[in-house]
Amino acid sequence: MPAFLEGRRFQLIFDRFLLKPENEQARLAALAELNLLGGERFVEMDRLTALAAEVCNADLSAVTLYDDEDGVRVSVSSGEVAHGPVPRCDTVCTHILVNPGTLIVDDAASDPIFSSNRFVHEPPYLRSYVGVPVAAEQGLPVGVLCVTHREPNAFTQDDVRRLEKIAELMNAFLETRLASIRAANAARKTAEERRRQNMFELIFEAIQEGVNVHTPTGEVVETNAAGASILGLTRGQMQGRAFTDPRWKTFKPDGSSFLPDEYPVAITLRTGLSLQNVPMGIELPSGAIRWITINTAPLRHPETQDVEYAVVTMKDVTEQRTAEVQVHDQNRQLADALAEAEKASRAKTDFMGVMSHELRTPMNAVLSCALLLSQSRLDPVQKRTLGVLEDAGRQMLAVLNDLLDLSSLNAGKVRIERDPVSLVRLIQDAAVIWASDVREKGLTLSVMIDPKLMAPRSVDSARVLQIIGNLMANAIKFTSQGGVTIQAWPETGKGGVELVTIEVEDTGPGVPAEAVERIFSAFEQADTSTTRKHGGLGLGLHVARRLAVAMGGDIELETRAGEGSRFTVRVEAPLSRPDARPAPPPLEAANDADAESREILCVDDNDRNLYVIAAMLRAAGHNPTTCASGAEALEILSQRKFDVVMLDMVMPDMDGLETLAKLREGGGLNAHTPVIACTANVLPDQVEAYRKAGTADVLAKPIDPRAMLRAVTVAA
Repeated sequence: MPAFLEGRRFQLIFDRFLLKPENEQARLAALAELNLLGGERFVEMDRLTALAAEVCNADLSAVTLYDDEDGVRVSVSSGEVAHGPVPRCDTVCTHILVNPGTLIVDDAASDPIFSSNRFVHEPPYLRSYVGVPVAAEQGLPVGVLCVTHREPNAFTQDDVRRLEKIAELMNAFLETRLASIRAANAARKTAEERRRQNMFELIFEAIQEGVNVHTPTGEVVETNAAGASILGLTRGQMQGRAFTDPRWKTFKPDGSSFLPDEYPVAITLRTGLSLQNVPMGIELPSGAIRWITINTAPLRHPETQDVEYAVVTMKDVTEQRTAEVQVHDQNRQLADALAEAEKASRAKTDFMGVMSHELRTPMNAVLSCALLLSQSRLDPVQKRTLGVLEDAGRQMLAVLNDLLDLSSLNAGKVRIERDPVSLVRLIQDAAVIWASDVREKGLTLSVMIDPKLMAPRSVDSARVLQIIGNLMANAIKFTSQGGVTIQAWPETGKGGVELVTIEVEDTGPGVPAEAVERIFSAFEQADTSTTRKHGGLGLGLHVARRLAVAMGGDIELETRAGEGSRFTVRVEAPLSRPDARPAPPPLEAANDADAESREILCVDDNDRNLYVIAAMLRAAGHNPTTCASGAEALEILSQRKFDVVMLDMVMPDMDGLETLAKLREGGGLNAHTPVIACTANVLPDQVEAYRKAGTADVLAKPIDPRAMLRAVTVAA
């Protein structure tokens, strides 16, 4: 091809890419809708194409359709044509799409626009050309019907008219096809919409929740079967009824009625807001009460977004509401019962406090007088009588202590105070305390303690002594021959916890297997007949185990009937830090003959208590002064300096706490003098109150002489 023709060809390509009809997108949409480019053969188009070649005496006729970029010849009468898509720039028909109308080219070889077209110089050797647009709709040509000849000036005006008539037939075919396709699509769409409508209706009816659709004025225009059932009506009765209809009898959970503008559907219609889980009670036509929860949502106009309808869904929650009411009633009953129990507990605590005071006060006089008498000259009969008195007093005091400990444990108010203690010394002291009881029954006492327990460990020494004491008392009580053994050693528990293990083993009758756990329960013994034989309330082991648990351990029992029992105690006992507080002095240091004499004021409204306390203090070398009321004590304290004040906490007119408060507030000689509380009221709350008030120590009545003398020495 000459160079100038090649350059002209590229210019034409550039022009034709730019020359696209203004309705190109609509034309392409119509072409796609006709679906003519899918490879299917169309007999009608083939016949019309062949007819065009025949009536126009053409070498070739064709229908050329144009997609976005390529022209595709879908129907050709004869001759050689290119296979597959043909670029627009290589087709003469492109001009007809840009300027719809008949195009006549008498001699393409001499035409400056088409002479460079490759189909002029290669098959089908186009010289003469006539093309007419074909369209499915007016103004939207989708392709071209054309005839060609290898000779120039081959077509007459009659040939052109004949081709235009055939093009009209081709248009009619395309219009018919397009109408058929659209009708089929419409039918399919209608069927799909009908199917979807049926599906929606099935879903609407299958929903277990009730559904109502309300108009902007509130009337029900649609409801499902569940909605009508929940409200106790038929669909006919529901249709057209507004939510403000007086036949609706609705109310809130508090029993008040809904005002017209408070209904959830009214709020949604007014504000366009959705609401969720609004509770509503409703009285059905039958008179039954039903509870429902309501959700609402607006349906808006797609263009204006105005609320056209409100959709209401409702769920029957009558059973749930009834259950909640029952639970609420049960909770209220439980709360009332709990209040009554707490009231009873307070009454029991008050009773225990009164009982503690009323029993400990005379017991203080009994045991203290017995102690004073034991230090005088007595004949054997008198000593024996005094011993019986002391034993009976100690037994009564043990019962009282167990009852008070049980009350404290049940109230969860047992205080565990850990101090550095040598457990070797502590267990030896316990053995010394119980040695005389062991000897009196003709038993033996063996003590084996691992020396590793000499190093100070953090334990509550008083509680450990109490546990050992309860176990020793139990062992001695039930053992008639043989002996009792105490063993102790350190252990490491789970997670590296440092423990101390203490075993108390006896050679008594043992415990029946069925009673092993029962004996750790309150007021239980292995054999109820032992209550009359040995006495006691069955509290010692129960209290001991609960104290062990409070200290991070427990008590276990190994026993065989007729061979004895072994009680194993484990409690947490970590090694003390070097900077920990020093261990308290051992028991035997309580009576220090070299202790310095103290000036001590003893305040108690009970003459017997004053007598025995003063007597014990004088015997230890101290100088006691006595008075019987708080007012008298304040008068004496304002005139004379004392080293220690021993103050009864329960007195008429002015009790110990008030006396202490006035002493501290008044200033004077004894504003900072240590005060030791001496009281029979030693429940945990009471002891805590004394300590918070500023007492240096608290001594429980009956007062232990050793504890009293130690407290005086430390406080002064």
